[in-house]
Amino acid sequence: MMIHSIFFDIDGTLVSFRTHAVPPSAAHSIKECQARGIRVFLCTGRPKILVQDFSLPQFGNLHFDGLIAQNGCYCATGDGQVIYQSIIDPRDIRALVRYLNDHEPFPVSLMTSDKVYINYIDQRVENLAAFLGVGLPEVRPLETVREDVMQVNIYGDNYLESKVMREVFTRCESSRWHPDFADVTPQGNSKKTGIEKILQHYGLERKGTMAFGDGGNDISMLEYVEIGVAMGNADDPHVLEAVSHIAPPLDEDGIARFLNSFFLHL
Repeated sequence: MMIHSIFFDIDGTLVSFRTHAVPPSAAHSIKECQARGIRVFLCTGRPKILVQDFSLPQFGNLHFDGLIAQNGCYCATGDGQVIYQSIIDPRDIRALVRYLNDHEPFPVSLMTSDKVYINYIDQRVENLAAFLGVGLPEVRPLETVREDVMQVNIYGDNYLESKVMREVFTRCESSRWHPDFADVTPQGNSKKTGIEKILQHYGLERKGTMAFGDGGNDISMLEYVEIGVAMGNADDPHVLEAVSHIAPPLDEDGIARFLNSFFLHL
């Protein structure tokens, strides 16, 4: 089987929650894939600002051929050419501000093209930042944010997510890969959407694509590509049901072991 493109989720798939880095074995295997002419892309729920420098040591000094960020709302080539952006309808953002003023507050972050703002920081937000190995968002009254918003993070459980989606984000959809927060994106945008935009830009077919993921927001891309691979550390049964292959856990050299087996000794 000829694979021309591989898409990697970041957190829990490519970057370890334990070390906050790409395992050296994974970095080596990815470079070997690129040496064979296979394009390699990041496909993440993170905002661009947390992944825009592909050469960061966290990413194993790899150079990626492109970036899908904010769950498909931002797509760019490896040299920074933006090929797709989608924003949340400003009416939904205004509805969010009204909702927060009328109800018991909870942390909400707004992701623009180059910033992340949050209304306030609590222990959940601090714990998640530490878990991911990233900095805390800038605290700011959300009604003062004038930039276009590509993604919103709701910090809360499934019940809160359902309530807010029903009453506030009527033009959006949500996905979740962590029990403490949900990603909110414009309707019709997902990691699948991002992959479609990348393939269209490069004139590539869906056939010959592979993707690795471990969370609920990865399901759309894992189902869309020809070869969907769940990491062995994935704990969402829906993720495991969405794939044709399961790799060993990331921290057990899962990416390298799967790619070496699939391509026979990279």
